[in-house]
Amino acid sequence: MIVFAGLLLWQPLDRAVLVIGAVALAGVVWIAAGAVFATLAEEAQPREEVLSLSESLGQLRLVRQDGQLARFIIARSLLVGSALAPPYLLVLAAAGDGDQQLGLLVLASALASLLSSWVWGRMSDRSARRVLIWSGVAGAVALALALTLAAMGLAQAPGAIAVVLFGLMIAYHGVRQGRTTYLVDMAPADQRAAYTAVSNLVVGVVLLVAGAASAGLAVLGAEWSVAAFAAASALGAWVARGLDEVSE
Repeated sequence: MIVFAGLLLWQPLDRAVLVIGAVALAGVVWIAAGAVFATLAEEAQPREEVLSLSESLGQLRLVRQDGQLARFIIARSLLVGSALAPPYLLVLAAAGDGDQQLGLLVLASALASLLSSWVWGRMSDRSARRVLIWSGVAGAVALALALTLAAMGLAQAPGAIAVVLFGLMIAYHGVRQGRTTYLVDMAPADQRAAYTAVSNLVVGVVLLVAGAASAGLAVLGAEWSVAAFAAASALGAWVARGLDEVSE
């Protein structure tokens, strides 16, 4: 990704050629990865009982029975802005130099992934709850900065939204790391699969609703969607503060 970002900034070839080449290379790499995984030997696992639809939906009772699971799902749902907000940041930056902006945005995303993984991983070993809190704060700050830049007319300045995206992607990776670690630590060993399924189901529905709602707000302007995600991220950090400390 960093190399691709450098190529976009340097532009030894037409941008369309670079983008099409990158997509084609990604497809080849995915196929190669699938071929490698196909060669892995796995031990036979006992066949699990297949639940009916009603039985699967019945597992949603866990949300009522476990208050911490419900609070975790609420916090995780409020933090989805780190995944949904980037397109609206691109809209804010769209009026600038498209070639340079794209390269800077790709570079910012790649650097955020590279730098944040180790930090969030170490922090989640100590407290996944704190990772969720700080991820929410980081997301809210980054999105608030985007709104400030837009209000000052600086969103289209080279690198301005790239800085915002860097912070938001750091928050995004923190949410991913924190939610996974917290759920594993919180769930009883014999119910981890059920807790994961219930959490993913509810948050999946929230993603659909939030995506549609943010698209509706964007009719008024991308700033409205960004503002909504900023508020949700801040609220998600506050909700995460009420979670039990479950990391050992």
